[in-house]
Amino acid sequence: MYINAQKPKIMVVSRQDNISVQVDHEGESLEQVHDFKFLGSYKSADADCTKEIKRRIALTRQKAVVLASILKDKNIKTATKVKVMKSMVWALFQYGVEGWTLKKSDRNGIKALEMWCHRKMLSISWQEHRTNDSILTELGLKRELIERVAKLKLQYFSHITWGNAGQLALTVLEGIMEELQHQGRPRRQWIHDIEEWTGCKYIQLKEMSQNRAQWRRKTSPICCRQPSSRKAD
Repeated sequence: MYINAQKPKIMVVSRQDNISVQVDHEGESLEQVHDFKFLGSYKSADADCTKEIKRRIALTRQKAVVLASILKDKNIKTATKVKVMKSMVWALFQYGVEGWTLKKSDRNGIKALEMWCHRKMLSISWQEHRTNDSILTELGLKRELIERVAKLKLQYFSHITWGNAGQLALTVLEGIMEELQHQGRPRRQWIHDIEEWTGCKYIQLKEMSQNRAQWRRKTSPICCRQPSSRKAD
């Protein structure tokens, strides 16, 4: 297989920013980067998802602006506009959410995006001082975008534990890296979202997920309510 030395990049995933490596291919050194775009989403060396989430929010807002002529058309029913919003605007945001680790600020940003989309659709300015609850009541809706994120993450978790994603994905989920204990609060991990939404530890969740009927009974109510964000990130 031929490899073009100009295209491959090297990235070291670590908390430290000063780690440099050198990999040569046919006499040429491959470029080391801090982040790169892979299959439509950005991966960063510090494994932080905030940058990608903010990027997705910006793309979603841009898409809503492009479709403003449809979303603001008074000749189109509100129910139809909501369907367009969910299928053409929110779908852009939801790409790759299964791999995100959500901080409290990220969840707040997702909730703000949802309400921004609704206000855009109803042509409501911030100067009107309308509350989020009044807008949701007018549309006959409830907060849903963060629930969609939770549903997709829970589905992906069961996909991994069933073995459908391959042994490597399960090894990454369960693996522990031996390193020195860092000072300060431990970083939030991907599995923490799953444990928080379900109220169960990983061992319990893995056993539960092997029984698909039991797993659906456990996760269906979670996907029908807003995930809690009370715990510290």
